[in-house]
Amino acid sequence: MQRRAALWITGAFQTSSSEGIEAIAGLIPITLHLRKLNGRHHLHYVSIPLSHAINSLLDSQHAKSQAPHKTATSKLTAKQHTNLKSPIKDVNEQLNSIRNCFNPLHPLFSPGSRIVDHFSSRISFHSPSSSSDEDLYQHLQSLNLVFRLSQVNPNSAAVIADGSIKKSHVAIAAAHIWVDNSIIKQLQVHSLNVTSIEAELMAIRTGLIPAMEIDSIHDITVITDSIAAAKKILESKVDPLQNMFILLVSAIKTFFNKDGRNKIHFWYCPSKAEWPRHKLVDDQVKASSCAPTFPSKESHLFSRKKECDNILYEWQTYFAKSQKKGHYFLKFKDEKEKVIKPTYAKGGSWLPVIGFTNSLCARFTHMTTGHAPIGEYRQRFFPHLSTNCPCGKAEVQTREHIVMECDRHDPSSCPCNIIINSFVHFLADNPEAFSFDNG
Repeated sequence: MQRRAALWITGAFQTSSSEGIEAIAGLIPITLHLRKLNGRHHLHYVSIPLSHAINSLLDSQHAKSQAPHKTATSKLTAKQHTNLKSPIKDVNEQLNSIRNCFNPLHPLFSPGSRIVDHFSSRISFHSPSSSSDEDLYQHLQSLNLVFRLSQVNPNSAAVIADGSIKKSHVAIAAAHIWVDNSIIKQLQVHSLNVTSIEAELMAIRTGLIPAMEIDSIHDITVITDSIAAAKKILESKVDPLQNMFILLVSAIKTFFNKDGRNKIHFWYCPSKAEWPRHKLVDDQVKASSCAPTFPSKESHLFSRKKECDNILYEWQTYFAKSQKKGHYFLKFKDEKEKVIKPTYAKGGSWLPVIGFTNSLCARFTHMTTGHAPIGEYRQRFFPHLSTNCPCGKAEVQTREHIVMECDRHDPSSCPCNIIINSFVHFLADNPEAFSFDNG
């Protein structure tokens, strides 16, 4: 089904293996994609309104106070439940592992009552104008100045927050509240089965709410390494983080209503910058440990991420063992010398590296799959045609000969390892390699 799209994207030969070119194009197998969509469909039932008719068909704990229908799963006998084959049964099983996180009709998220409707000018977000090192340096210089000013002002405080996910799926969130050049509070909380953005939001909430409760404070600077989590606070659409917002949004509204001078500023500070005061919190989070408690329900975002990760792992495992990607399919490594695995995120694993031009993408695909206008390919599919290399040094023009031995190409550009960038540079320096131009 996806083969025609993969051929169009990569410029591969019609004889190329579907699995190989779909992986290069970043197209997940359609069967796995349908499984992912089915899982998303089940999770969607968490967010349906209280009055939705489907609620009456679910188990009582998911019915949202609706009276059960006579055909509801809660009214089925054990034998009927075993024999039942219905999406409703799958939805029930999925919802049993999910925390209730949606509250779309809460007054705080109603038009006219939202923070953005009344206090948008009193919340600001500051991040580098680009991802360049120079812009990050200028941003950190500004952050230093802002922090110093907040510490000499008796009516200002700084909240430095950070969150992290351990391998055991335990999220640690910590925050330090700075006033007058000293830490007046060190706070830490933990949770289980949440995503990194939820951990960052937990950290912001943990530090910001106590800071807003200090009577003399009118100006708060929040320093975090996830400005995306901070911006979620102003969102009013249906979101799986809504229940986490309610307490924080309510406290912010109280803080702003208390005094017209009160403001909150969010500043981005990446952990890799190792800004000294943020590093204190980051080190605390990394050094902390907490044993997970089982059983524990999952957040909506975590459940969605876990299912995607499982599907991606299944694809990668199958792809590594499968011979259907083509016996000649080359296995490359990335700059960290790890074998490149297929993925559908961010354009896939290959296209972001090779997609500079259509020609380069096509020639790289030809080289990777072994289906290229070279003697080795003609020997397999068109044995009546010439297979020798135009350089005259090889009876069969193989990929190895073209890359490592052929005099027609610049020897200084020959790859010395199987790092993908080395081969991309070779193809860029030798535009006739693996092309139809054999002159």
